[in-house]
Amino acid sequence: MPASPSLQLLEPSLTHLSAYADALARGWSPNNVRDVSAEQLDAIRTDRAAFVAGLLSQAGTVRQPDGSEVPKLPNRVRWMWDGAFAGHIGLRWQADTDALPDHVLGHVGFAVVPWMRRRGYATQALGMMLPVAREVGLTRVEITTDPDNTASQRVIEVNGGRLVGEFVNARFGTRPKLRYVIDLAG
Repeated sequence: MPASPSLQLLEPSLTHLSAYADALARGWSPNNVRDVSAEQLDAIRTDRAAFVAGLLSQAGTVRQPDGSEVPKLPNRVRWMWDGAFAGHIGLRWQADTDALPDHVLGHVGFAVVPWMRRRGYATQALGMMLPVAREVGLTRVEITTDPDNTASQRVIEVNGGRLVGEFVNARFGTRPKLRYVIDLAG
């Protein structure tokens, strides 16, 4: 599928927040592990500026599926935009290492709104995020997906990902996940 010449990765902002909130209201969640749409809508209704600032913050905590809180890693959050909100992609890492703590499934997470899928946006967005991963010092990125999510697997593989195995992380349930690696060195 050809890349959209108009797809952009935008830093979250008040300018595009209404479109993001509309996607949440339609049942979409930027989190593939836990549906956060209702809590994010509540946060937007409470304080729009604080919500955006929280997405961009490099400090704070992240709630895990079991309800526990863990420190937020350095990150870059971007919204996929083609004239309308199309999805979310995020990069997270630890300084001076390619390793991730066990409470993080991968360096990159992405989610396209259902009504914009099958347009190549996730593939293009991941390709656009890989130079950012290099800029922050990563030599490889890990990305995980569910074994039955063939669309996500294709997105990763088109961007150079190779399957390195299947695993279970008890923090995220008993269902197995697939781990891919994309080498950035060279």
